Amino acid sequence: MGIIALVIVGGIGLFIFFLYATIKTKSTSLNKYEPFSEWIGKTVVLHTETMLFKEQMRMNPNSKYPYTLADSLNPGWEYILALVENGSVTKIATLPAGTELSLERAVQYTNGVSGSSYPTIFGTLKSNGKEYKVGYQWGDLDLSKNHYKIEKSWKFHQAPWQAEQDTAFYALPKADFW
Repeated sequence: MGIIALVIVGGIGLFIFFLYATIKTKSTSLNKYEPFSEWIGKTVVLHTETMLFKEQMRMNPNSKYPYTLADSLNPGWEYILALVENGSVTKIATLPAGTELSLERAVQYTNGVSGSSYPTIFGTLKSNGKEYKVGYQWGDLDLSKNHYKIEKSWKFHQAPWQAEQDTAFYALPKADFW
């Protein structure tokens, strides 16, 4: 009887472990991958006005960087404004062009449920004597290139610190299991 109970409990434990491992958001460092490698460790000046906000349901699981940065060049800008309007995100500040941002690290997150990936670059922003730890979601997977297994399938919209958009495509790794 004891062996059967042990096998059943062990089976349930394994099932729970595999379920958790499947739905867990995975991550991997992008610090050594282009275009992130050219920005990490640098302090940049933002060329456009940006908005700093805090999400109620965070896309960025890194608790060391609780704020999100966005600007009008971001493809999801209209959606972000709608979230601010309906109260799903809290607007913290509007930052003028000329604000400095120290870029510290970049991480690729892959959602365990949908499997979609989103690269995020993290840094510290200083404005009006306050310091904010921010994340900026930067990069989109071109699904048609990815479908045909073209390695360089990531494109990047113009970030607020770039004078012009980089039109090249880049290869990024998938997020690691742990």
